[in-house]
Amino acid sequence: MDQSNTAQMPQNDEIDLFELWEGLVQEKLTILISLLTVLAVALVYVFSVTPVYKASTYLLPPKLDGVIPMNVLAEVVSNTVNSTESVFALFQTNLKSRQSLTVIFNQYDLAKMYEPNIDALVEAEKMKVQNKALTQFFQDFSVQILDKEVLSAGMSVQLSLALSDVQVAEILNAIVQQAEQQTVNHIARQLKSEKRAQEQFVQQKISSARQVEQSRRLDRIAQLDEAIQITKGLNLNNPMPSGPTLNVNNLNETGGYEGVALYLLGSDLLEAAKKVLEQRKNDDAFIAKLRGWQESLQLLKSFKIEPEKFGVVQVDQAALFAEKIKPNKGLVLAVAGVLGLMLGVFIALIRRAIKKRKEESALNPV
Repeated sequence: MDQSNTAQMPQNDEIDLFELWEGLVQEKLTILISLLTVLAVALVYVFSVTPVYKASTYLLPPKLDGVIPMNVLAEVVSNTVNSTESVFALFQTNLKSRQSLTVIFNQYDLAKMYEPNIDALVEAEKMKVQNKALTQFFQDFSVQILDKEVLSAGMSVQLSLALSDVQVAEILNAIVQQAEQQTVNHIARQLKSEKRAQEQFVQQKISSARQVEQSRRLDRIAQLDEAIQITKGLNLNNPMPSGPTLNVNNLNETGGYEGVALYLLGSDLLEAAKKVLEQRKNDDAFIAKLRGWQESLQLLKSFKIEPEKFGVVQVDQAALFAEKIKPNKGLVLAVAGVLGLMLGVFIALIRRAIKKRKEESALNPV
């Protein structure tokens, strides 16, 4: 009897595929209910979850005619010459700037998108949630350089948000425009600052030269006063017929040595020279480099910085609309269908095993 039972055990452990299939067919209603239940849950999820849209825009370096207005001014006021690469690099920096992104985040009040009940929170908790939402916004924004070795290849900018497709595209375009305006303003401020500094430098040179020339004129008047006193002491009104050749013009460069011998010119000539110097209203005509400095100053003032002519980026393709990336209805329903079938088969097998065990127990009562 024991040998018969032992011989039958391997047969009981074998899986009869036909019997298994027959059991699944008998439990087809269970499998169908499981499939439909999982699909129903998936459908509820698909239509209840807030969809996420992704917008993209493609940007290229600026055109040369947009950089030339910067370079014309830069060559006059500084030694720095902007290139399409340097301008585009500055634009990229502003585009990735968290400060710039924060401006857009606050402008569109995106904290409410991440946490709709943020206004109901206390101030401390509200700040915490807002910072968390801002960090998530930074992560939802991405910049991809198409070719790091070739800057002219441009870059792709993407933004994914749980808003409508039109809103996501609008916000992405606003981010690009914000970075563009920041770059233009930065370059314009830099040029204006350098232009103002250069004007002040040239103006300072002119003022200093005028002060120095005025001091020189006062020095010549003092030399003439001293020489006139000598001529009066000698009763010398007219130039002496003999002696070294002297004239008032020599005082410009050799006043030190010839000032001792000025009395040889006579008091009449010296007093006339002194009177001319005292009546001179300005000394511009006697400053050698003054006209060149004035020309440079006038040239600087004539240049106008026009930021509206600056080009810092080309928008190759603006974001007109966004595509839905979450949820993927087809993928969700496909996965739900597979899971529903698997769950249904699993439940059917369990039900079949329980039913079979009950039947065996009924046939072989203890």
